[in-house]
Amino acid sequence: MRPVHLIAATVLTGGALAVPAPGDAQTPPPARAEGTELVFEREVFQYPQFTRRNPFRPLLGPGGGGPRFEQLSLIGLMYSTDPSASVAVLSTGGVQVAEDGTMSAVDGDAYYLRVGESIGNTTVVEIRRDSVIVDVEVFDSVERETMNFVSRRQGGSS
Repeated sequence: MRPVHLIAATVLTGGALAVPAPGDAQTPPPARAEGTELVFEREVFQYPQFTRRNPFRPLLGPGGGGPRFEQLSLIGLMYSTDPSASVAVLSTGGVQVAEDGTMSAVDGDAYYLRVGESIGNTTVVEIRRDSVIVDVEVFDSVERETMNFVSRRQGGSS
């Protein structure tokens, strides 16, 4: 017994291809041979279980643009015991220290962010007395980073 595969309007019988022409009344339907079995096959799709990046979301992240984490530096903190009142000051600029110890400002934009706010691919998670914990989104993976603030009293350049 040989199986016959029915795909769309095509019937395979004994190795011959029979496709009825539209409006052709003279062609009789193919006769089923004794012992012929019809097999209906269905194509099944399976997708991987891990999450994939949505191809319709922009690559720039939820902020739709702005500086990336690598371009930002922590230049100031306004800490409060109330976490919702704390503010982190992130900048694309900073301070440059020459060999003789003189400091000069590097032009850049400053961003004042509270917990939960984002700029570029960076979201502030927690603001501490001397550091800021941020989540950095790279495509669909999120990495947690710590940005430390070093004041001049602690030997820093800012």
